[in-house]
Amino acid sequence: MLSDLVVCYLFLGGTGAGLVLVLSVLGLLVPRDQVVAANRKHLHAGEPFRKLLGCGFVVALVMLGLGIVCLLADLGNAERVMLLLLHPSVSYLAVGSWALAACFVLAAALGLAWLAVGTWDFAVVRGAEVVAALVALVVMVYTGLLLQSLGAVPLWATPWLPALFVASSLSCGMASVLALAQLTGAARAFGIVLKRLAVTDAVVILVEAAIVAVFVFAASTTGAAASNGTEQALALSARDLVEGANAWLFWTCFAGLGLAVPLVLDGVLARRRRMVPGVALFTAACVLTGGFVMRFCVVAAGAHPVLSSMGVM
Repeated sequence: MLSDLVVCYLFLGGTGAGLVLVLSVLGLLVPRDQVVAANRKHLHAGEPFRKLLGCGFVVALVMLGLGIVCLLADLGNAERVMLLLLHPSVSYLAVGSWALAACFVLAAALGLAWLAVGTWDFAVVRGAEVVAALVALVVMVYTGLLLQSLGAVPLWATPWLPALFVASSLSCGMASVLALAQLTGAARAFGIVLKRLAVTDAVVILVEAAIVAVFVFAASTTGAAASNGTEQALALSARDLVEGANAWLFWTCFAGLGLAVPLVLDGVLARRRRMVPGVALFTAACVLTGGFVMRFCVVAAGAHPVLSSMGVM
């Protein structure tokens, strides 16, 4: 029903948007006197800010760009792309496509600003970060709404799905910042900030775990009392998610590697006086792996082949 390109699109778009949101908030929290010379109004970012925020927005730009490529490849031809952009209907795909494009443009602009490419008014950068954070949130929400809008798949027809995707995207965004800080060498200048980010990520992971628990429980209990084709389809999808062919991925790579392990490691990072590069990088890798696997498993369970024989797909 949905191709692997769509799964990549959901992951890259959500993670890229989550990274834009986190970087925009961090940029808004930077004191003016640290990046603007006295009696001036132009942004003058030092090397640590260029490494963390500048390089971060570039990475987000690449993720969003790859997500757009996956979307275009899934649409299949230029005519469908032009129809979507020039004559859009009021749909999650159309709104999400425009939000994704806007997020891409804003990430490019903010990347240039924080990399000190050209002259940028500080107030303009602040305004762009506010808009970028809001647009990024739209992209994060819509990925779940896109699946929820496909009423033929009962597993996705729940408000818990967009909430799950938002929590996952936000966690992936924070994990990306933790990794980037280590890879660029910016961690030395932002030790306290990164510790607080690790604590925040731990809280988001707990929220994500609670959401996925409710998501699975609601689908399982509703399906258990199946009385019609739709509820039977929901029961099959819920069972496939936690007991089917991809269940080992769901429990091992998502629940274990993507939630439990990062939760523990975030606590380790928050308590250490200094960031441990290896731990931070491994934490980020676990979160990102879990984010992708979660989307893959949810999409695969919703599009279970058995549903075709029931006339649901």
